[in-house]
Amino acid sequence: MNNERSKAEEDLRVIRSLMERATVYRAISAPAALVAGLLSIFAAGAIYRRPVHGRVFADVWLIVLALAVVTNAFFIWREARTDGRPFISSGMKLALRAIAPNLLIPAAVTVWFFTTGYKGAAEQELVVTWIAFYGLALLSTGLFAPRSLVYLGCSFLLSALAIPAIRNVIGDLPANLPNVAMGVTFGLYHLVYAVCAWPRERAEEIEQFAVE
Repeated sequence: MNNERSKAEEDLRVIRSLMERATVYRAISAPAALVAGLLSIFAAGAIYRRPVHGRVFADVWLIVLALAVVTNAFFIWREARTDGRPFISSGMKLALRAIAPNLLIPAAVTVWFFTTGYKGAAEQELVVTWIAFYGLALLSTGLFAPRSLVYLGCSFLLSALAIPAIRNVIGDLPANLPNVAMGVTFGLYHLVYAVCAWPRERAEEIEQFAVE
């Protein structure tokens, strides 16, 4: 009982600390979102020019995911080193515990796609799952993350719900819809988020320097 109470108190302390540092994490997430957005736009454009399907389609986007994750980890590591905090902090552990459950189904669907799903041209099902659960992963951090991340998560989730609805209304959709959906969500949405969440202090310093 005492251990559970101590753990709950520790979680509350970590959540309070994360809420206090929300502005800092917002500043970190902006450049990471910019890189992820640019990578996604580049990948979507390349696939649009030279269409690929099945496993190759998934491979391309998983490479983009890996690069985006490494970039985000680098920005978090750099900020932690600047503040003299450990890279794998209690706050990161809490965030990972919140996000992890939302990664199980996408991981399972991805494995299914690589084994048998690709044979039925199931790129749309794969993409909808990725978009939806990425949105849910962002929403799961809403208790301590910046509000802008919650808005971004809602945008992803609503987009994932809209794709099947559009299919029911229109019927036959373009074959490149999965790629377009990835470019719009992981590309355009991240770029918009980066612009909106970019650290204002840096922008103000640039404007002041320009005036001088």
